[in-house]
Amino acid sequence: MAKKSLLLFAHQGRSYLALVLQALERLGVHCLVLSSRPRDPRDLDELQRLGPARLWHVEDEYLAESHVARVLQEAQAEGFEVIGALATFEGYRALMAQTNRALNAVDADPDAIAHCMDKYLCRQSLVEQGLSRSTATLLDADTLDALRLSGRKLFVKPRRGAGSFACFRLDDSLTVDKLHALQQQMRDDLAFRAIFAGQFDFIAEDYIAGDEYSFEVLVAQGESYVIGVHAKYLDDSTGTTLETSNSCPAPRLTDAQQLAGERYIDQCLSALHLWEGCYHIEARHDPQEGHWDIIEINARMGGALINQSIGVFTGGLSVLELWVRALCSRSEPERAVFRTELSALRESTRRANNAIVHGTVFFSRYGERNRTLERISIEHLPRQPDIYDIPVREGARLPDSERGIFILNALWKVDLADIAQELNALSSMLDETLVVQYSDAV
Repeated sequence: MAKKSLLLFAHQGRSYLALVLQALERLGVHCLVLSSRPRDPRDLDELQRLGPARLWHVEDEYLAESHVARVLQEAQAEGFEVIGALATFEGYRALMAQTNRALNAVDADPDAIAHCMDKYLCRQSLVEQGLSRSTATLLDADTLDALRLSGRKLFVKPRRGAGSFACFRLDDSLTVDKLHALQQQMRDDLAFRAIFAGQFDFIAEDYIAGDEYSFEVLVAQGESYVIGVHAKYLDDSTGTTLETSNSCPAPRLTDAQQLAGERYIDQCLSALHLWEGCYHIEARHDPQEGHWDIIEINARMGGALINQSIGVFTGGLSVLELWVRALCSRSEPERAVFRTELSALRESTRRANNAIVHGTVFFSRYGERNRTLERISIEHLPRQPDIYDIPVREGARLPDSERGIFILNALWKVDLADIAQELNALSSMLDETLVVQYSDAV
């Protein structure tokens, strides 16, 4: 009998394989891995050590349809029945959707995914359907000058985004030469270049006022399920806009405001024909006007510790586990059970039932571009995090890029009533006792 399997795309030897394996083991499904060439050979060794049922890797920096076609053939010949594909790296999300269409697996339409990932087209569609007040303009020498003279409050970002790269308010410091320099950084970024998919345009759109949040969403058969909403706390002093901390649930949102946000997100996903899948959606809420507006819709789970935060928030089911279960629930009875489970996990449902006792706060710290990280240590923190991730190795030279370069993500489970207090206390503790040392001068 063929062995039911899920094919995981790993980018340059990096993935969430350990977490995927745990989820698949509970479902009795094997895990196959296809990786592009790692930048550090130890990453491939780590994948092998975790023990997938089969590991393929190619010598190219990025995966393509030709790599997938060969692997699917070989997997079938080796007795595996591939029931779906999963890509947590945004640069492979379109490839994942195309593969799932070929496998007749559960996923969003590839064209809808591509449209959503193009921030310019996505914004246009939302504006046309009355779901956004912010209009976007492609930036070039002519439009840049005109927009600077317009007096509008505008925000600049890449048409295809990656790691908060070059996201900032438009002012007189942005010149055509600087724009070209940023585009060259995008072309030179070996780790993230695939996300841009050959698209290096920038857009400027009307600045969206209000507090910022992210919605962690599963969509099944056209219905969206907001599992949790994170409040985001930002720093824009570094040339881009970085998230320094998050909390879930969002302490400033009333039940009515959170429910209105869920309903707004459902409208946006329906308007974009995103009938299946996992989404990390950034939005802002203006409490004075009671208005929600989209910042961007990401056809993937959130980065940093968003996934693990939801796992704590729900009492055990992370975004990734739910996404894996969505891909592996193929029969109608399985899908009906899954939808019932998602309904119970909705944040609005749990708020209405007074079922939320604990929340999370987590913090992200970023490295200095083009420097060599000599040491990073959390051993002196008086309160050790419940979950942490140090995604860089000591001795590594950090990329010369204006995107956010994570060097630490750390999460604490906290009582619901203490979220605001814990955000301040833990952030101060982290700043005072985290050890970060570089081996070269600025």
